[in-house]
Amino acid sequence: MRRGDMDNAFRRVRDIRLALGLLLALSMAANLALTMSFAGRETVTVLVPATAGPNWEVGGGGVGITRAGARYLEDMARTVAVTLLTLTPENAALVRLAAARLAHASARGAIGAWVEAEAGRMAGRDMASAFYPTEIEADPERLAVVIAGELVTWIGREEASREDRRYRLVFRIDAGRIGLLRFEQLESGK
Repeated sequence: MRRGDMDNAFRRVRDIRLALGLLLALSMAANLALTMSFAGRETVTVLVPATAGPNWEVGGGGVGITRAGARYLEDMARTVAVTLLTLTPENAALVRLAAARLAHASARGAIGAWVEAEAGRMAGRDMASAFYPTEIEADPERLAVVIAGELVTWIGREEASREDRRYRLVFRIDAGRIGLLRFEQLESGK
């Protein structure tokens, strides 16, 4: 290779390095400018309540007033019934924790003991149960709900029974928090 060609190649490499260095410097300056412009910016997201769908009313308009809307009671009863009655020996610990969150403070022990007893009974026979609500009647004045549905029980992998059941749930509101006070099975005809 001739000396002139080598000088041209060195100049080209130098020019390419300079161009790349200049591009790198421009990129860094642009990143710095973007970082500085976003650093002082605060983003606020406003969530507008839905204008359609369930309308819940909990805890009335003053001190000592303990009311809940019918739809809220129905949703709460559905959640409680499905949580307590969909039980397997494997999920018993999770159901106990969920029952403790859903229950009123004065009823946590009794409801937890009921879940423990049911889980123990089911574990001995390899049973599982699931509740499928079909009808809910709420009484907002008494904070009571009657929920009807189908309780399906399995032993092992085979379905053992499918029964229509009715349960009465009574709630209590303290300090704006609703909790399950009583959970009882009713006769089918009532």
